Amino acid sequence: INNSSEVEAGDAIQMAKLLSSFFIVQATTSSAAAFLPKFRRLTPLLFNQMSSSSQIAAILESPSAERNKGPIYDMVLGSKVFPTLMENNDNNKIRVLELAAGCGVHSIYFASTALADGMSIEWHPSDPDLEARLSIDARVERDNLANSIRPANGWILGKAGGTACNDGHRDKGDAGANNSGVGGIEADYSQYHNYFDLVTCINMIHIAPWEATIGLMECAGKTLRKGGMLLCYGPYKIGGTAVESNLNFDRSLKSRDSRWGVRNLEDVIEVAKKEGITFDSYIEMPANNLSVLFRKD
Repeated sequence: INNSSEVEAGDAIQMAKLLSSFFIVQATTSSAAAFLPKFRRLTPLLFNQMSSSSQIAAILESPSAERNKGPIYDMVLGSKVFPTLMENNDNNKIRVLELAAGCGVHSIYFASTALADGMSIEWHPSDPDLEARLSIDARVERDNLANSIRPANGWILGKAGGTACNDGHRDKGDAGANNSGVGGIEADYSQYHNYFDLVTCINMIHIAPWEATIGLMECAGKTLRKGGMLLCYGPYKIGGTAVESNLNFDRSLKSRDSRWGVRNLEDVIEVAKKEGITFDSYIEMPANNLSVLFRKD
């Protein structure tokens, strides 16, 4: 392609997505998977030809994320977590790893709101699902947030991986089943050891195999700096029980996939402890959810 006027926006986005898919599918090693962001930066012709409607075509929606983004920021991040982290932060910047980021609703809202509040943010969204990552990156481009939000990475947590895309905004609960991310092993994030101030994982633990929770804690234990925090949001059982609506939700989840289910908070805390992450507190949230906070020892 020698003349940008010859490229229709629809053709450009389709070509870009096909090429992106090709490179991710071929990414059998961490180094190969890491090439995709470079590929995007090296093909401005394709991506600059995306019209607003083309960008929207790549964007997935999440009604649940739209409902809970405000309460999570107002009740947890903006009022407690970010102020606490800034007290002991030599960089004057908060570095965040968002695991199971889903379609990017939280990435955009949390980062942009923190920026509006005067904070310096370096946000790293992560999801094993290809369509989720394309959606995140399209939202970042649409909202001109590339200086604060990095290209989405495809780290898989544990053997099976976990994605927030199973949380009600796909027709089927199989998002990430044929994930195209890279393995959730230490080598994949070795450059980020002791790097992040905060790791978030929202609405994943109950809609992923238990191995994904183990992988989440392993990742957080290695990538959080000392004194860094982990936020896990979602429904939980305490002492083996919960409100009736969450018990019904638990049965519904298990009917979709026997590996899913509302977890016992005590079990999650125990897994975290093995990775040097200590339970701090939980905050009761709307719709019978909890924001559970941990600290890296």
